[in-house]
Amino acid sequence: MEGGASSTEKTKTKECPPIDEAIALIVSGQTNSENVATLDTLTATQLLAYTSDGLDPLTVLNPVTHSLAYMYFIGARSKEATQNNGQQLFEMLSHFIEVFDPEQLCAAPSRCKFYPKFEYMHNPNRLKLVTVIGKALLHLAKVLKQPLLPLQSLKTAIERFSSTQRALTSLHAPFIRACISAKQYRFPLDVLNQDIEILDTTRNDIDIQRFLEYYYYGATIYIGNLNYDRALDFLSIAISVPTQKAISAIQVAAYKKFVLASLIIEGQVRTLPKYTAQGVEKVCRTQAAPYLSLVKAFTETDLNMFHDIASKNSAVFESDKHVGLVKQCLQSLRRKVIKELTKVYVTVGLNEMADKIGGVTPQELELILIEMINQNQVSATMSITDQNVKMVHFIDQEGNDQINLEDRIFDIAVINERVAVMNRLEGLNRDFQTKYMTLSANGGQLASASYDEDFDIAGDDDNKVFS
Repeated sequence: MEGGASSTEKTKTKECPPIDEAIALIVSGQTNSENVATLDTLTATQLLAYTSDGLDPLTVLNPVTHSLAYMYFIGARSKEATQNNGQQLFEMLSHFIEVFDPEQLCAAPSRCKFYPKFEYMHNPNRLKLVTVIGKALLHLAKVLKQPLLPLQSLKTAIERFSSTQRALTSLHAPFIRACISAKQYRFPLDVLNQDIEILDTTRNDIDIQRFLEYYYYGATIYIGNLNYDRALDFLSIAISVPTQKAISAIQVAAYKKFVLASLIIEGQVRTLPKYTAQGVEKVCRTQAAPYLSLVKAFTETDLNMFHDIASKNSAVFESDKHVGLVKQCLQSLRRKVIKELTKVYVTVGLNEMADKIGGVTPQELELILIEMINQNQVSATMSITDQNVKMVHFIDQEGNDQINLEDRIFDIAVINERVAVMNRLEGLNRDFQTKYMTLSANGGQLASASYDEDFDIAGDDDNKVFS
């Protein structure tokens, strides 16, 4: 028919409506599902376009009442950001995170399709918008070369998307890793200190991969803060998660850190939860053989043996970016040797003591002793003779047996309380873990693991990227 549009043209018009028409439909007050249907027809080019009147859709849409549509537009634009417009987009995205309606984004029956393939999801080309927010923030920070930029906004987004502080979101792991990359090791502690109890897959793109990453990166943060006990809790959760197929590379990396952190804080490898799959522990032990070889040096309290083992496996430790932790293991072993000497000597010269320990100067030993005394690891005093010789005096512990017994009773009470907390922690509950194994079709197995070496962390310069 003359002047009429063909059926193909009509279909194309229906599938890709002009941006003006789409904005008008959204502003007119459609339902969330109708908005999704409209937005899903827009191409990436249209999401980057202005209206025929030259208006930016982000200035027409209200980030509160049109949260879903606003996220589509700003998400697409953030993906294509440059240094010229990156700062403006970040400011708009940051404001959006503070005011958006979480229910619009979480309840959207469809997922945003304009971001690159996201591995480990059943439908990899469509992301829930909570994940798009994180990707947009991190991409803008990369474009602007400002690693500190997204931290507060990511933290705010986590708070706004979480129904409770104990719920894991798909933003947790990227947030923790962003803090590591920005060398802000204390910034995420208030998030990490909230034990995770809830995983809501209806609101978040949560799978076993993100679960493992959260606990691995979280442990790295705790190690950077010298909180090895909490780090071991996080690492044990990552290692003990049941897997349907092959063990994850994250679990192997976690086990290596687990061995080193255990030696630092306890002088031996802490026992894993009893429900840890034998196959998982066996594979971890096999791939962590150089790390486990350090245990013998601790068992025999032999510094020379430790040096030999560390030297023999130096290439492995350097490749894994664990040199810092190995050095801290050496400090831990030195402390153990010092404690052994308290059983032999009442008074000993500082220089003589340094010679017996080996591998440490008198000046270094003095600093170690002062720290151990302040931490009540040894009972000793130091003095200087008339000949200007520094002496170490170890105090007899027998008179303190009653006090030590009371301390041990108190320690047991603390441990019992900690066990109770861990029992409440869903991450260590076998039924909970088994339930969420299904979050990943491959049980968290990685197709590959790349390594990013652009930073170091106090005591641990590991910054592995698992996705």
